[in-house]
Amino acid sequence: MALTTNLKATLKSIDSIEVAVYKSYTSSTINFFNLYENNVFVKSLKAISKSESKSSFIYTLAIDYNFQVGKLYEITDDRLERTPLDTNVLAKSKDFEKNYRYDGELGALYTKEKTTFRLFSPLASSAFVHLINANSEELFIPMKRLNEGVYEATIEGDYEKARYTYIVKLNGEFKEAPDPYSFSLGSNSQFSYIVDLTKIKNYRSELKNNVPELHRLTDAILYELDVRDMTSLTELTNKGTYKALCTSGLTNSDGYPIGLDYIKGLGITHIQILPVYDFQTHDDDHPFSSYNWGYDPLFYFAPEGSYSSNPNDPYARLLELKELVSTYHNNGIGVIMDVVFNHVFNASSNALQVLCPDYYFRFNSDGSLSNGSGCGNDFETRNYMARKLIIDALKFFTLVYGIDGYRFDLMGIIDVDTMNLAFKELQSIKKDVIFYGEGWDMCTNLPGDKKASMYNANSIKPIGFFNDRFRDIVKGRSSESELANRGYLTGDTNYIDGFKNVFLGSSVTLAFPPLFSNPNQSINYVECHDNNTLFDKLQVCLKGQSNEDILRHLKLINVITIFSFGVPFIHAGQEYGMTKKMIGNSYNSGDDINGFDYVMAKKRIDCINYLKDAIKLKKQLPFLSSDSKKEMTDHVTFENISNGCLLIRYRINEDDYYLFINPTGNTISYQFDNYAKVIFNEAGLLDDNHFSQLIMINKYSLAVAKVTR
Repeated sequence: MALTTNLKATLKSIDSIEVAVYKSYTSSTINFFNLYENNVFVKSLKAISKSESKSSFIYTLAIDYNFQVGKLYEITDDRLERTPLDTNVLAKSKDFEKNYRYDGELGALYTKEKTTFRLFSPLASSAFVHLINANSEELFIPMKRLNEGVYEATIEGDYEKARYTYIVKLNGEFKEAPDPYSFSLGSNSQFSYIVDLTKIKNYRSELKNNVPELHRLTDAILYELDVRDMTSLTELTNKGTYKALCTSGLTNSDGYPIGLDYIKGLGITHIQILPVYDFQTHDDDHPFSSYNWGYDPLFYFAPEGSYSSNPNDPYARLLELKELVSTYHNNGIGVIMDVVFNHVFNASSNALQVLCPDYYFRFNSDGSLSNGSGCGNDFETRNYMARKLIIDALKFFTLVYGIDGYRFDLMGIIDVDTMNLAFKELQSIKKDVIFYGEGWDMCTNLPGDKKASMYNANSIKPIGFFNDRFRDIVKGRSSESELANRGYLTGDTNYIDGFKNVFLGSSVTLAFPPLFSNPNQSINYVECHDNNTLFDKLQVCLKGQSNEDILRHLKLINVITIFSFGVPFIHAGQEYGMTKKMIGNSYNSGDDINGFDYVMAKKRIDCINYLKDAIKLKKQLPFLSSDSKKEMTDHVTFENISNGCLLIRYRINEDDYYLFINPTGNTISYQFDNYAKVIFNEAGLLDDNHFSQLIMINKYSLAVAKVTR
């Protein structure tokens, strides 16, 4: 029997085979087909129906046979033309999901004495490690199949820094790809490297972890940044790298602090870094020839090479990311990693699909890929080994690199069970680990009650959600068509009651039903990497107002984001009014648009200092970080004053704290019964004793006063 390209056979279901016969091969009817298993005849099959496409005749064959995963099946016609039978559909069956589960370690497990390779690839009929050692010698190491659908091979000797890929035989064809559990990769992800992970775990051990333990999530103040963006517009020789972001003592040409020193000066508790696992759309060897934020995942265990000093050194990216995390810890700042487990860059070419077809991705009933991500594919987080990969990756970055928490991109595509299990596993490693994500109800092939969306917040109570209600009510809606729309703090005082709801972490019934059980689930934000910046939004919705007044609004909104109950979130550049020149989706717009502008930051130092003061005050007044709904309802009251202005009163023991908010263009006043100490106003923190019975709150500003009963 000769292998042919005249036929293409696919197992469509457990009881149906589809054979496409190309019209260029024959126009006559084929009377029967034969099924072979590992080159042994099984049975003859007859067609139950015949149709045709433009190029082929399509035969449907009924089949009653117990197909075994990992065996080679072939179909022949009555002329003995032979073609492999594609059995990938087996990966979608419940039996496959039940029977092929492995709880051990995967990847290249290195010691000086030996390296053990483990690969999950149940559908493969054979597998090899393709290894190139330090002397450029090429080895093909056969792998042994284990019962759980895992292939394993061990090679004796020290193979540190050796390159490798996996070769598997699937449906009669050989496929090759890097290791899905690659801990390091070559430039542009062409192959995997064997590395000694103890070197990463122990690197910079002399640095102390000075990050205070979080007793409640609401004590965190999050600052979102991109590794490249924070130094891309500087004159540093290593700009846009891990090393640049964690080097102290750096200044720009004006002498203004950049990178670590700038971030540390803000007073934030955690940085959230945009994706730093390996992604597709940067050229590692020429990083400034292209631009992308990294929401196009390739490999989940290896750091991105374009941010390293040498992407061809297997250790450079690993040690430099570890140094970044350790340095920020030494400076008292936690590190949160942005992770994208909802999709990959390209499903068909991804190593997971190449080595284990149709298992890691979610499909619709018609066989098409579910696409709630809008990126062509959705990760099937419910499958045991897909869920294991997610949890393994999270544990890996926590244990090896010291990551403190995770922001989940399009979390609504992930199922609630995976999120709950992941949080439980990570909390057993790090008690105060932080989990939050985008909780939109995405159109993925997943039952509504199983989506990790904010509408199921009660099912995943330890996990936070980006609060779109807060964003829209505070500043107005953010879509391109609604930029002129105003919110409470941009002049539409009709939103005053809605503002009360979001100020309390969207966790009480006030104007709206609650979104969350407690304020610790509310990530309060008005700007993030997506959509127009706050400053650009203000330029549109406050059209006609002076730049001075726009910046007054900016300062007011930023401070309210800090003072509101929940978890404050600031995007890098928001503090000084960064512009992206009205580009709403700048994921690939380049450094000129996305780079952090330290020159402008210096010019608007008053905006930055105002945010710093607000952060200082929040830390001085612990009740502002309460995560208790009962405490809020017992101690916080609202009073509408002066045509849309608002007084928020906190009763704490013997003290009353008054927060006045004036989003209007008029100055307002308030008469106290007794003398009040003004501790914060449009000038920021007031260090001296400022006592008065009459307080004035200027336009587009706020004030905080304290009265002792």
